[in-house]
Amino acid sequence: MQPWAKESLPPGPPLDAVLKLCAKAPLFALAYDQPGACRTSNMLDRHMRPLARSLATPQYFHGHLMSAELRVRAWALLHNFLPYGPRVSKTNPYQSPAHQLNRRVYHADWLQNLLVSASMGGWRQ
Repeated sequence: MQPWAKESLPPGPPLDAVLKLCAKAPLFALAYDQPGACRTSNMLDRHMRPLARSLATPQYFHGHLMSAELRVRAWALLHNFLPYGPRVSKTNPYQSPAHQLNRRVYHADWLQNLLVSASMGGWRQ
């Protein structure tokens, strides 16, 4: 990557950032030397970032453990039933993560779909 960056990028911040990243390559490779070590992915990070923001905004958990659990569960429900963005819906036939998991939609409105799914307690007819 370094030869490509030196040939392709003009001197300045972009080139400096690529060269700095290339200098850290041996440190990144250390993680792959550990057999069976867990690795994160962009897909996991895309789900965890909004959860971290929703926990940090109200300054994490002040109060009882039950209120903390209910807050995380409410976030997970909303996260699973909120519809995908417009760019995703062009390439993905599913409306939301819950639709993709269940392969079923009860109502066109996402909130109605959440209420119907939650009221059934996981039972399908």
